[in-house]
Amino acid sequence: MKHLLFTWLLFSAAAIAADSASLDGNARVVFIGDSITGQGGGWLDTGYVFKVREALTAAYPDAKPDLVPLGGSGMGVGAWLNLAKNDDKQRHDLDVKGIEVAAVLAKPADVMIVMLGMNDVLAPYVNETDESLDQWLANYRELITTLSARLKPKVIGLATVTPQTEDSETPKNRVMARMNERITKLATSLKARLIPTNAMYWDTLNQARRTQPDFSLAGDRIHPGPTGHVVIARAMLSGLGDEKAAEWLKTERLDKTLANLKPGLAPTAPPPWLVASGIILRGWQEKPTDADLAPNPIDLAIERGEDFTQAPAKADGAPLVWRPFQSTINLTDGTNPGSVDFAGICFGQNFEAGYGAGWIRSDKPRKLKLDLKTSGVGSVIHLTVWLNGQRLYSNLITQEPKRQTSREVELNPGWNVLVFKSCHRTWQWQQTLNLTELDGGEAEGLEYRATFR
Repeated sequence: MKHLLFTWLLFSAAAIAADSASLDGNARVVFIGDSITGQGGGWLDTGYVFKVREALTAAYPDAKPDLVPLGGSGMGVGAWLNLAKNDDKQRHDLDVKGIEVAAVLAKPADVMIVMLGMNDVLAPYVNETDESLDQWLANYRELITTLSARLKPKVIGLATVTPQTEDSETPKNRVMARMNERITKLATSLKARLIPTNAMYWDTLNQARRTQPDFSLAGDRIHPGPTGHVVIARAMLSGLGDEKAAEWLKTERLDKTLANLKPGLAPTAPPPWLVASGIILRGWQEKPTDADLAPNPIDLAIERGEDFTQAPAKADGAPLVWRPFQSTINLTDGTNPGSVDFAGICFGQNFEAGYGAGWIRSDKPRKLKLDLKTSGVGSVIHLTVWLNGQRLYSNLITQEPKRQTSREVELNPGWNVLVFKSCHRTWQWQQTLNLTELDGGEAEGLEYRATFR
């Protein structure tokens, strides 16, 4: 009962103090988050904590803000809750060197801002069910209570999760929207300030793309670039009620960036692929064994030259659902012709396998090079590639030097089928397969289709 009374008094105090959260730039603000927050404090004046400080000192020249970024790469709500409960684990730094967790939590804060959820969806640590997201929210609530007992903040801010990919309709972003709905309700129930990072991200992105269609706020579609961090900083200040500092960021930083965008045409859509996903493999660690990757009926149909799209995913099972897919500027590796980012296809559970297939027509036999690569934060991917039923490659593409390799191949006259199977352990799930001339030049005169029918 005493604990519940303390929590009620704490959040009531936060509501009363919310209008003066920044204390004219002199507040001690502790930011709790993941690598985005880590970048926010340690990225050579680029991160959002630097931008918050810049705006506060511009708006209040005599101010001395004490801004503390506690951001840990890979951390989600569960990892932070474990850290908050474990004193031994707090005796070290996270992403920003020289900032020990225990020392930060030992000193009261005027404001505590929490921005978590990206890694919970990206890794993922949650799934798409309401039960999973409700448990995530319960852990989030417990984390706030635990940290508040240490920091004793007068104001608490809960930041919505910024996007993973820049298409609001991708499966992960749809789950993030449901997470943000829960964060909004949690902020209301705790009388905390809601920090509109997600909404401000989308508003800025949409505004910029009306001028420059290939504009992006996050190069890897996860971690904001310099302008993305300005957007987050502006949302932080606005959510805390400091419109003076937020407006300075808008007029002196964001508006000037948007005014210098280069008008252009929308990127050309690349050739389509036929894709499918949804096979959950047996879990593996450093490298999958042959047993982990035992051939299924789809693999066998590929190697026999049969219609693999009609083969069942397992014996006596149903075929996967295959559908056309084209990469876009919103996904990892953008409109690169050979890119397939499964974030645009499915939610992407751990140890999930998916396929991509494309048909290529050549008017003559041709010797070419097949370039393989993967882009993504922390990803572990085993890739198998076939051309006309012949296996060309089967290995961890994420362990290749610079995450890329190539194979010399020969196209037959007429139609050729290129198929890959991608087995995803964790984090981003993307691969690129491109045919080039042997010298690396563009392979011209080829026709691509997502089906041979």
